[in-house]
Amino acid sequence: MSNIHPACKPVSGDFHLLNVQIKEHVAKSFTALLTCNIKVPYMKAVNLEGPPRAARREAIKDGMELGRKFLAEGEAGARSVCLKLKKTKWLPQQLVNVDEKDLYTNHPLPGFRDSQELFAKEEELVPPGEGWIRHSPTMLVHAHSPVYFVQKGEKAGKYCRQGARPGEWVDIDPPHAPQEYDIKVRAASASCVRRGTKFDRAVTLNDVTKIARLSLKLALSFVDRPATGFALFQGLRTSEAAQWCAENFHKKLLPRLAEKIHVYKTEELQEVLEATLKELDTEVMKSAFPFSGCSALLALLLGNRFVVAGVGDCRVLLLEGEGKGAGSTRLLDCEGRLDDEEEQLRFWQAGGMVVDGLLHHQQADKLDDAKRILCAPNVFDVLLAPDDELDVKQVRGAYRKLALKVHPDKQKDKDSVEMKAYQYAFARLEESKERLEGMIEEDLEACKQMRRVLHAEVHTRSGAASLLGVDWTPASDSILEEIEQDAAKAAKELKKKFAKLQAFAPDFGQAETICDEAVRTMARPCTVESLPRTEALLKEGLQMSRALGVRDLRSPRSVVVMEPKSASHFVSTSATIRFALLCGATAALKDDQLVQSAASHCRRPKASALAWNALVDAPSSAAVCISISPSGKAEAPAAKRQKTAQGADTVRARHILLRHQQVRQADPMLRRDPGRSLQEAEELALKTLETLTKTPMLGVR
Repeated sequence: MSNIHPACKPVSGDFHLLNVQIKEHVAKSFTALLTCNIKVPYMKAVNLEGPPRAARREAIKDGMELGRKFLAEGEAGARSVCLKLKKTKWLPQQLVNVDEKDLYTNHPLPGFRDSQELFAKEEELVPPGEGWIRHSPTMLVHAHSPVYFVQKGEKAGKYCRQGARPGEWVDIDPPHAPQEYDIKVRAASASCVRRGTKFDRAVTLNDVTKIARLSLKLALSFVDRPATGFALFQGLRTSEAAQWCAENFHKKLLPRLAEKIHVYKTEELQEVLEATLKELDTEVMKSAFPFSGCSALLALLLGNRFVVAGVGDCRVLLLEGEGKGAGSTRLLDCEGRLDDEEEQLRFWQAGGMVVDGLLHHQQADKLDDAKRILCAPNVFDVLLAPDDELDVKQVRGAYRKLALKVHPDKQKDKDSVEMKAYQYAFARLEESKERLEGMIEEDLEACKQMRRVLHAEVHTRSGAASLLGVDWTPASDSILEEIEQDAAKAAKELKKKFAKLQAFAPDFGQAETICDEAVRTMARPCTVESLPRTEALLKEGLQMSRALGVRDLRSPRSVVVMEPKSASHFVSTSATIRFALLCGATAALKDDQLVQSAASHCRRPKASALAWNALVDAPSSAAVCISISPSGKAEAPAAKRQKTAQGADTVRARHILLRHQQVRQADPMLRRDPGRSLQEAEELALKTLETLTKTPMLGVR
């Protein structure tokens, strides 16, 4: 039984045996004591004590009455006798035949005759941790993971899973025994809004086990401590996606953590965070604000393991040491910046381009012929303008004109890079001509239908309705299901019209995706008031090419991708370190700027986060600082410092409080409105702290 958890111990003791004895007290008084361990309907120890008596014979008489009543009426009857005995005074004639040998000693209760039945009940085991529920008379199952525990029988104390075949059980290792690491965690977030709307959201989960139990009714008994979680989101276009993710990410993360009660590998924890980000992305894409997006950063500290995952414009920096000599290491640096050459090539091939520093869909009128051919989303757009007629003659005429412009032999004065681009453009031009001629010869009408689909703007409700031939009017939730069914039926009929081209058209899959996207647009909840504001976001570009949400740039072509990255770090229990969680404007700061600005705030995470925000001038910014240091529980307490003489001008201050307009409870003694916001109060507090630390005559701890 090597896989029995050390915390599992069989229930021991004598059950269903009645014992009554006399207890003598120091004050020369005697009481009758009744004890019995019962197991039906559940395990319980019964202990009843009679009133104190001056004579031993009176206490023996009490014990005899208690024993008789317990055997006749059980615990309830014996308790009622205890109350009556407090008012009873025994007469001498009632104590004549009292003998201590008549008290019940190891007397079996009626119905429990043999010891074998009692032994079987005593061997029932109870597993450690929370979340176990009854599966069968002999087994328990963990509510959130498919792990079973055998309570009694030949395999008592073993853990198992169901096998591939019905009735097959596979033995597994015991669950993880959580450890408490000797570290202290301080964490704080800070945000700053200088202009416009607040786009950033930061969340700190100080104890994920407690939050899981109270908020989600989940048992997280098998994770190491401390167990804390952090999240930072920066909204793109609007703050709706960031707000929704901040409110709901724990509902996706904590159930995934509860799925396993064995020890997590570090790689598995990284996969949990990445899967959480993907699930958040799926929900945002299906929501009423699919064109909103955000950069996202999740962090989890379980024991001595720190795990992070992010997507978009975010970064995690590890700061080691104290003062200006502290070192820094980039733990996570997500991709997606528009100035990266590899990223530019990726989104360029997907149909994106940078205009005024923002990522948009490509605009053909701003491209030369070679780039327009290379980046055309389909074979129709390679050769034909949107208004050109679709026939073989038009295709061949367009080919001759474009061939003269992009043929490599005509580009004598171009460098090697440009020459290569013209070679690729001419190759695609020839291939598109052959494909388009074959499609037209196969079925001209099907080609026209496919071209109409590929040119449709299905992210707007009017465009999707026009493509499918349904009513575009915004509808309430009550009839959305009916609208979705009608749209799906229309999309199915539309696909049949160009189904013959599946073997000839290279863009057949893209056309089917556009039809499906039109169905999702029609099924999206919206109102007449919100529709213009939502669809106006389609004209706005993005600062990043990787993000969560932004459906219009993700489908049918992935100009923006959602591919999270993750990293991990093992925390030492003897060193003091900090983690900087940065998103948006703060992620663009240089490492030495972050180190120098927070050099004097090694153990002040709030001050560090405020100092980092002060370095940027963006409309909105946010940062999270996590400070981890030895807790010092095992060390001896520091000696109390001796008081020293103080001058008349000396002031000892433990806290400096600043009033602001967002206090939870109004101060009844306040004579005037402080006139400052919470953000202004935090900035003033940071300035005051830095002034005190820089003054030689002042000591700040």
